[in-house]
Amino acid sequence: MTTRLLSTLRQWFEGLTARQKIFVALLAFSLIATLILLVGDSSVSSDPLDTTPFYFFSAFIKLIVVLLLIFGAAAIFRRWIQPGAGIQSNRQMRLVETIRLSPRQALHLVSVGGQTLLIGATDQNVSLISPIEEDANGMEFGSLLQSIKTGENENLHV
Repeated sequence: MTTRLLSTLRQWFEGLTARQKIFVALLAFSLIATLILLVGDSSVSSDPLDTTPFYFFSAFIKLIVVLLLIFGAAAIFRRWIQPGAGIQSNRQMRLVETIRLSPRQALHLVSVGGQTLLIGATDQNVSLISPIEEDANGMEFGSLLQSIKTGENENLHV
């Protein structure tokens, strides 16, 4: 039974992404560290300064464990609170890339259905700059902007 459980866990772990593996490893570390600290020596001396240097090391480790537990709980709650988090859905609209021009201005490359659009956004306004052709989807964002800029210049000179 334990070999079947271990093989099931191994298959589950191999199917995770790198980010999920890191999260699982941190969660396992924090749980093991918590169990070790709970099972460890619970004797308390009357004067902490009379204790060995391991007292301070133990206090530091406990602080790290508590911070890891808070971080882990925040990550889990963020997953639960975010609408649609963890659900693989076929969304029609997605943000491909964003470039910040200033703290209040940005260019967004947005894919809607089968069409890609370049959108400019400020605090007060959102406007369509240019639709992008299908063959430009594989281009880097900077070269895409350069091709739009040269295309506009050609239109101005004609």
